[in-house]
Amino acid sequence: MLIWQGVLDGPGDVARVALPIPRDWHSKAHRPWLRVVAYWDSPVNAAVASLWATRKVSVHLKASPDGPSLQGSRAGHPSYPVIDRSYDLRKLPKNASVEGDIWLLELSYDQIADYHTGMVFTPQQRVAFCAELFDRGHDPVSPQVAIQSLPSAVTMSRLSVPPQSIKTAVVVKALG
Repeated sequence: MLIWQGVLDGPGDVARVALPIPRDWHSKAHRPWLRVVAYWDSPVNAAVASLWATRKVSVHLKASPDGPSLQGSRAGHPSYPVIDRSYDLRKLPKNASVEGDIWLLELSYDQIADYHTGMVFTPQQRVAFCAELFDRGHDPVSPQVAIQSLPSAVTMSRLSVPPQSIKTAVVVKALG
């Protein structure tokens, strides 16, 4: 499991997160898959029929920085603040190839509805994801040893930053 949390500065801002998916494991795994669950705390507006959330986060997985995105499973509500997507890592897009041990996960958001009248929200959007790498094959190969053998493994740490609360201001304006 890999866990990441960050802040997007506004619509159009893209967070690019390096995901360790070792070539060695990818080639040995019978059916290598990645599951990504992303979540965010979007401002809401009950007046927006069938949407309610005002922001929609997008997740794109790429085998290389300049390559096309893989297609993952799709389901869910158009604005519910969670994405649960699975990727078959053998089904690369046309003209895409695995170039190294690090893949790229891109997160961004779009403004999909207006805010509630009288409220102004910061354009910053907190977003986080949890990624699970696994082999769906009949005799699964664990990615753990391959990930731990990567040179970048020494930079991966658990609970190295003390938790800090992030205060998001909500400004209420008088109408009229």
